[in-house]
Amino acid sequence: MSQQKPPDDPEVQSALDPTVEHLREDDPNVARDPVCGGLVDKRTAENFIPASVDGSVGPFYFNSPECKAIFEEDPAKYGANY
Repeated sequence: MSQQKPPDDPEVQSALDPTVEHLREDDPNVARDPVCGGLVDKRTAENFIPASVDGSVGPFYFNSPECKAIFEEDPAKYGANY
Protein backbone atom coordinates (compact mmCIF):
# COMPACT_ATOMS: atom_id res chain seq x y z
CA MET A 1 0.00 0.00 0.00
CA SER A 2 1.35 3.45 -0.88
CA GLN A 3 1.92 6.13 1.70
CA GLN A 4 -1.00 8.58 1.80
CA LYS A 5 -0.36 12.28 2.26
CA PRO A 6 -2.05 13.77 5.32
CA PRO A 7 -4.82 16.34 4.74
CA ASP A 8 -2.61 19.11 6.16
CA ASP A 9 0.11 18.47 3.55
CA PRO A 10 0.58 21.70 1.50
CA GLU A 11 0.19 19.81 -1.79
CA VAL A 12 -3.14 18.34 -0.67
CA GLN A 13 -4.32 21.66 0.76
CA SER A 14 -3.62 23.49 -2.50
CA ALA A 15 -6.07 21.16 -4.25
CA LEU A 16 -8.67 21.37 -1.49
CA ASP A 17 -9.71 24.98 -1.17
CA PRO A 18 -12.85 25.07 1.03
CA THR A 19 -13.47 28.68 0.02
CA VAL A 20 -14.38 27.91 -3.60
CA GLU A 21 -16.63 30.85 -4.42
CA HIS A 22 -19.17 29.10 -6.64
CA LEU A 23 -20.06 26.55 -3.93
CA ARG A 24 -22.34 27.47 -1.04
CA GLU A 25 -22.89 25.26 1.97
CA ASP A 26 -26.65 25.98 1.94
CA ASP A 27 -26.96 24.55 -1.61
CA PRO A 28 -28.52 21.03 -1.48
CA ASN A 29 -26.11 19.94 -4.25
CA VAL A 30 -23.08 20.74 -2.07
CA ALA A 31 -21.57 18.48 0.58
CA ARG A 32 -18.69 18.95 3.02
CA ASP A 33 -15.71 16.61 2.74
CA PRO A 34 -15.48 14.87 6.14
CA VAL A 35 -11.68 14.72 5.98
CA CYS A 36 -10.49 18.16 4.86
CA GLY A 37 -13.70 20.13 5.42
CA GLY A 38 -13.80 21.48 1.87
CA LEU A 39 -17.00 21.88 -0.11
CA VAL A 40 -17.80 19.38 -2.87
CA ASP A 41 -20.33 19.65 -5.70
CA LYS A 42 -22.29 16.37 -5.48
CA ARG A 43 -23.25 16.57 -9.17
CA THR A 44 -19.66 16.43 -10.37
CA ALA A 45 -17.90 14.62 -7.51
CA GLU A 46 -15.58 11.88 -8.72
CA ASN A 47 -14.57 10.71 -5.24
CA PHE A 48 -17.47 9.45 -3.16
CA ILE A 49 -18.79 6.52 -1.20
CA PRO A 50 -22.47 5.81 -1.87
CA ALA A 51 -25.04 5.56 0.88
CA SER A 52 -25.56 2.20 2.54
CA VAL A 53 -28.31 0.03 1.09
CA ASP A 54 -30.70 0.92 3.91
CA GLY A 55 -29.79 4.62 3.68
CA SER A 56 -28.65 4.84 7.29
CA VAL A 57 -25.05 5.83 6.43
CA GLY A 58 -23.64 8.16 3.78
CA PRO A 59 -23.21 9.10 1.11
CA PHE A 60 -19.80 10.68 1.64
CA TYR A 61 -18.21 13.07 -0.86
CA PHE A 62 -14.51 13.91 -1.08
CA ASN A 63 -12.43 16.60 -2.76
CA SER A 64 -9.68 14.19 -3.74
CA PRO A 65 -8.69 10.54 -3.90
CA GLU A 66 -6.33 11.26 -1.00
CA CYS A 67 -9.18 12.40 1.26
CA LYS A 68 -11.25 9.34 0.29
CA ALA A 69 -8.31 7.01 1.06
CA ILE A 70 -7.69 8.67 4.43
CA PHE A 71 -11.40 8.28 5.27
CA GLU A 72 -11.42 4.62 4.22
CA GLU A 73 -8.47 3.85 6.52
CA ASP A 74 -10.48 4.91 9.60
CA PRO A 75 -14.13 5.86 8.89
CA ALA A 76 -15.00 5.87 12.60
CA LYS A 77 -12.57 8.77 13.08
CA TYR A 78 -14.93 10.83 10.91
CA GLY A 79 -18.14 9.62 12.56
CA ALA A 80 -18.98 6.91 10.04
CA ASN A 81 -20.03 3.41 11.05
CA TYR A 82 -20.39 1.45 7.85
